Amino acid sequence: MNIEKRKHLMLLLIFLLVFVFTDMVFARAGGGGGGKGGGIVYLILLPFFIIYSIILTFFIKKKNKEANALIEKIEKNDKFWDMETVKKRVEQAYFKVQQAWTERDQDIAKDYMSEALYQKHKMQTDAMISNHEKNVLERINLKDARIVEVLDYKDDAKDKMWVYIRGSMIDYTIDDQTGNVKSGKDNEPEDFAELWKFIRYPHAWVLDEIDQTVTISELAGLASYSE
Repeated sequence: MNIEKRKHLMLLLIFLLVFVFTDMVFARAGGGGGGKGGGIVYLILLPFFIIYSIILTFFIKKKNKEANALIEKIEKNDKFWDMETVKKRVEQAYFKVQQAWTERDQDIAKDYMSEALYQKHKMQTDAMISNHEKNVLERINLKDARIVEVLDYKDDAKDKMWVYIRGSMIDYTIDDQTGNVKSGKDNEPEDFAELWKFIRYPHAWVLDEIDQTVTISELAGLASYSE
């Protein structure tokens, strides 16, 4: 096999790994809807996924260590960065966001979201209500929450952080008139991983963005920083 063919094969494998298998395991669509994997594609890609997961874990730990080290320094002069307070806020936001989604009432989590994200989720929720759809989330579990990037500026209003979130839940959508399941599984929890961006509001940290795929390239590009 010549070099050109090997290059094309490698690109194909990378494409399958990142865009197919990563979506199967890590991504969620909308407020829920975990991905599924299986069959021959799963078996073929499993060795590559194991390698990919090892590298991904390395970067998560590395970026978390860098972020924690920086927080230890800046929290001495800025209590807004107090580690325990930040962790508690992230955990509260996680469960409030899930509750707001399954109850189709974004006001439940409004205090934990930026205005932009609140409006986005409200629009999606209103659309589901109009379509007689309800996203049901049960057995909600937060398995891991690690800060992987800290951005601390002289202007506090610009402060932000990215948090690696790993969780599991039963996640399915029903027709609210018939109770029939339209998508997802109503009896089996599914794991997922996401990156959540929090920004600084005067009263507390609020969720501003959810990146529903976690990739090596994204993690490698994160860099904690303080002015």
